[in-house]
Amino acid sequence: MSRYKIVQITDTHLTPENAVAANNQKIDPYLKLASIFTDISQMIIKPDLIVITGDLIHEGKAKDYERLARWIAEQKEQLQIPIQVILGNHDRTKAFFEGYLKQSEQKKYYYSMSTDEYDFYFLDSKFYNYEQGYLGQEQLDWLKSNLDKNQNKYAVLFLHHPVDGPAIHHMRYSILQETDELLSVISNSSVQAVFSGHIHFETSFTKNGILMHSTDSSAYHINCDDAHKHLIYDATYYDVITIDNGEIGTETKCIYEGQEVINHVNVDNTEFVDKKIFKECN
Repeated sequence: MSRYKIVQITDTHLTPENAVAANNQKIDPYLKLASIFTDISQMIIKPDLIVITGDLIHEGKAKDYERLARWIAEQKEQLQIPIQVILGNHDRTKAFFEGYLKQSEQKKYYYSMSTDEYDFYFLDSKFYNYEQGYLGQEQLDWLKSNLDKNQNKYAVLFLHHPVDGPAIHHMRYSILQETDELLSVISNSSVQAVFSGHIHFETSFTKNGILMHSTDSSAYHINCDDAHKHLIYDATYYDVITIDNGEIGTETKCIYEGQEVINHVNVDNTEFVDKKIFKECN
């Protein structure tokens, strides 16, 4: 199998027009994102794919997504590399469909992309404006159907919210609420790895032989050592994913990390929320 290189960028939190940057950022998140693309342009071996895994705009409107679409189109033209995006909890679905896709709004935005050797699935774990992630049965059924039909190719998943794992048990209140449901679909399938963001720090672990990896944010890093008081710092990170002969590895790139705490988040209950919330809203 041939080598395949992916750049994952996540949680860009780009500032809407006439708004203040999220969490008191000192550096414009567009400048942070641009610094990553400058880094990419200088790579000796260019990536085959760039994926931005949600929280594209921090609660923006259609015109903010129009601006992002123009910016990404410019990067595609300059780099000649495909760029895929998915939604996070701070994105606004209606504004995204209107401004970025120029389409009528749909409930969820998920899709797949294939090469001769790999299948990539881009999932939508955003659920209305809740912080927590929720895929829903329809999307899980779609994923299972596609995986069942394409068992002879390696598959990689991208979604915004990470599944539950050993380093993020204290983040259960915020992450994907359907870890068991997703695992039941992807276990014993061709899925080799699941890549996510959302938590603003990096972590990797395996479940049922599948790599689970969350990438740090391009906008700000969050230190969650204290499960009940999370500290926020200006920062710019992204990851390089390399798939080589069926093996998958990640490399973290740090462009910038500030030392000053710019905000904090207090957390009371760290456990999963009641799933009835999601059932009642469906």
